[in-house]
Amino acid sequence: MQSTTPILQVYEHQTIKVQEGVNGVVFTKTMWEALAKYHTQHKGKYYQLTFNGIQFKQYVGIIQIGELIIEILPKIDRSIDSTHTWQKVLIAMLQYCQLLRPESAGVGQVQLKSHALLDLFFNLFLEEVQQLIREGLLKKYIAKEQNNQQLKGQLVLPKHLRYNQRHPERFYTRQLVFEEAHLFNQIIQEALNVLQQLPLATSLKNKLQHLYHQFPTLPPYQWQAQDFDILLNHPDYHSQHTIIELARLILLNFSTDIRYGRHHLFALLFDMNVLFEEYIFRQLQLEAGATLKVSRQRRVPFWRRSSIRPDIVIETDQDRYIIDTKWKALPASNPSIEDLKQLYIYCRYFKASKGILLYPSANQQAPSHSLPFLDEDQAIDAQLLFITVLDENGNLKNKLGQEILDSIKGE
Repeated sequence: MQSTTPILQVYEHQTIKVQEGVNGVVFTKTMWEALAKYHTQHKGKYYQLTFNGIQFKQYVGIIQIGELIIEILPKIDRSIDSTHTWQKVLIAMLQYCQLLRPESAGVGQVQLKSHALLDLFFNLFLEEVQQLIREGLLKKYIAKEQNNQQLKGQLVLPKHLRYNQRHPERFYTRQLVFEEAHLFNQIIQEALNVLQQLPLATSLKNKLQHLYHQFPTLPPYQWQAQDFDILLNHPDYHSQHTIIELARLILLNFSTDIRYGRHHLFALLFDMNVLFEEYIFRQLQLEAGATLKVSRQRRVPFWRRSSIRPDIVIETDQDRYIIDTKWKALPASNPSIEDLKQLYIYCRYFKASKGILLYPSANQQAPSHSLPFLDEDQAIDAQLLFITVLDENGNLKNKLGQEILDSIKGE
């Protein structure tokens, strides 16, 4: 699946300026104007506007503007300046957090290099549609009201009297029709319609056209955000969660009111702090058992309408630990006073004996150390824990749980 679309690869928190070239791709004034509109639309959530420039935040992923793809990659170590390495890290983390199937990234490193991350999501969606068509599209009984010359179904008497006083040959009826035009299929069709409006790699475009001709033509549907929750909570679609989530990603991230040339803007962005928390949580969950419980604490009331929620809570027979994950490099092992205050509140509120600020490290792991909070009423330790997330080949580690637990208990 070779993509000829130009890809401008940048890192989180990086700044790019108009007319600046990155990897042979020039960031133009028109592109900046499209991103400025998207910035206003989303209230500055994903990046910061500067004079003739963009400063990215902690969000990683893809923004597609016409023929250009901006791929925002994570990065925690300046000594590793390899977009290929950090692209692999992002894809592996999305896979591990079950936002991207492992097999959808292709086989082998050579194939991976030619992929835009956006292509992987689109390809996965099209594969799900292909599987859906192969198994047969779902049909449902839909109640339809019609005014015709045959008495088929239930007579809707109030409407029959209203519309047919001068037409005794007609009957206003309601009947159940077994057909494909229902919410699930219409959502899939709307997502396919969005892909039709995006510049895709040639192989994806060919696959899309093939599936588009196989998919039945359904009436247009004005979807709403709550439609996806309805489908995800419906027992009939329990096995279709992947395609529903992918359709939601495509439809919710497509901006019809921002155009660049003939094309609209499409963005698929993930908060790296949330991804890292999910990654660590899943690693620790693998080690959970009869004597070890790993959970995400629900938000609890703190003051008036304010609430607090620690990232991860670990409970053993004797102790309780709070982990607060931080996706950022920590210079000189010196956490901010705000992070320490937050950790202390978590420990006091949830009666934990230790709070851990957990930071990623790319290669060389910094020594972990603990110091007690100066609290005469309750003995609470604060630990700075640095975990190497890359192995010797630059790949994301997938077995960190026991290493984290040993570091916590060893301090």
